[in-house]
Amino acid sequence: MGFFSWKCKGCDHSIKSPYDIPEGWEYMNKAVFLQEHEHPIIGDYDGYGRVGGYSIQMIADHPELWHKKCWENAGEPEYTGGSDSASDQGFFYDNPSSKEMREALELSEGS
Repeated sequence: MGFFSWKCKGCDHSIKSPYDIPEGWEYMNKAVFLQEHEHPIIGDYDGYGRVGGYSIQMIADHPELWHKKCWENAGEPEYTGGSDSASDQGFFYDNPSSKEMREALELSEGS
């Protein structure tokens, strides 16, 4: 099926696959998968639809995903609705500039 991903509900950046993550963005591979009336699933995102070994699409029609850091900084919210699909598929993105790195970190910290 190939790579695919979702946008983090906190910072709107994709949940990154574990391959070729720019230095400083490694936290974007640590994901929280939320679904209605269920406990969160927390783990690494593999780039193929699995968090912590759980196949998201086999479990949920409208998954909500967060970077773990963003979710924690937001107070560990419960499910509010599905996340948007990420056009970069969690892998096909340009290396970020220093400014993009700072902006992503600020968003993840809720600044």
